[in-house]
Amino acid sequence: MEQRKILIADDDHIEKESLATILHREGYETITAGDGKEAWEKIQQSPPDLVLTDLKMPYLNGLELLSEIKAHYPEIEVVIITGYATVESAINAMKVGAIDYISKPFNVEEVKIIIKKTLEKKELQEENIQLRKQLKEYYQFKNIIGSSHAIQEVVRILKKIVNGMSPVLITGKEGNGKELLAKSLHYNSPRKDRPFITVNCGAFQQDQMEREIFGGPNGKGVLEQANHGTLFIDEIESLPIPLQVRLLESLKDNMIRVTEKNQRIPLNIRYITASTVDLGRETELGNFREDLYYRLSVIPIFIPPLRDRKEDIPLLLNHFLKQLNKEHNKKIRFIDSEAMDDLMTHTWQGNVTELYNVIQRAVILTEGEVINTDVFPDRLNEVREEEVLVIPKIPKHGINLKEEVEKFETQLINHALKRTNGAITLASEMLKLKRTTLVEKTKRLKDIAEY
Repeated sequence: MEQRKILIADDDHIEKESLATILHREGYETITAGDGKEAWEKIQQSPPDLVLTDLKMPYLNGLELLSEIKAHYPEIEVVIITGYATVESAINAMKVGAIDYISKPFNVEEVKIIIKKTLEKKELQEENIQLRKQLKEYYQFKNIIGSSHAIQEVVRILKKIVNGMSPVLITGKEGNGKELLAKSLHYNSPRKDRPFITVNCGAFQQDQMEREIFGGPNGKGVLEQANHGTLFIDEIESLPIPLQVRLLESLKDNMIRVTEKNQRIPLNIRYITASTVDLGRETELGNFREDLYYRLSVIPIFIPPLRDRKEDIPLLLNHFLKQLNKEHNKKIRFIDSEAMDDLMTHTWQGNVTELYNVIQRAVILTEGEVINTDVFPDRLNEVREEEVLVIPKIPKHGINLKEEVEKFETQLINHALKRTNGAITLASEMLKLKRTTLVEKTKRLKDIAEY
């Protein structure tokens, strides 16, 4: 950690130099000033981390110096030194912005402790500021990677609702980045400096979930923790009906009842929920309360599975490669054509999370500058059941050869279109057909899927 700089302002030369010597021995860089005016000039030349200032000084007294510091350098902490340790002087200093005060004649150990605690607090504040800055940069909307219409539409909606309070329901398969969207919404909103609290309803039993959301004798629930910020409730479909009723009450009243304290706490929360299933369908089946569903789904956002937006894969790969090269000190430049073909044709049941894990493994195992299929897990080359072409058995009464040939031809064309993500030209090359021939066949044959 870099050496902390402390400025000591005091018109008592002996006490000023004594303090400077003590603090220098403690490892701090010290600067001294004999009055408030000199102190202010030195602060402007080179701002310190902490100022120790006497209250009674010529030209500019301690309170006036404190006011100037807080007006122009609010990040500098100030501790007042006073030989007039009245309650009034201490209160006035605190009101203006002093973090603490010590009285003359000062106790050396007390001074050391106060300075240590003050600088530790300042360091923590700086770390929090830096973390918030990093979070805001990481969760910028431009970092939601994808060129597909679906992802661009998601980003467009997020930008329109970012400053609002309307509840958002994000649906999509596991591993599709629902929490990423929720955090992007929070860290670009006016609530970015407020809490972002996450709870996963699928991770708890009912009694545990009740304490987790609504609190208990031993602590606050996520509703209280997220107050004035954002609450992200994942796998909301797993919330038991009795707790759905309680959550609905809190949403309707903007209030939470804390039974143990006999209190009703007002709530100001941006609710973002996520589900891997169709919640509308769950309401029809009686598994989810309809009134709660409509309250949570004011702004619905759907993230299609990665297999339905394969045009996003190259952009995601480029993003992941840059990130993983840096993390693992690698210099991988590209993915060879055979490996890219495997990545583009895989069904990605685990969505973006699975893609990231595959590329992470590949980066770690690749020794050169090019990723090839040798570093991929075996499952990338496995043929899935739905891709197997079925040839029917011939029953005793026989079959209609023309119909069966057309069925088989349809399977082949669908399989080729699936592997090329609907690209007719690539599919025609794969089937060794002219493009126009394939177009005609897709028009003529039944059950050709749309890709």
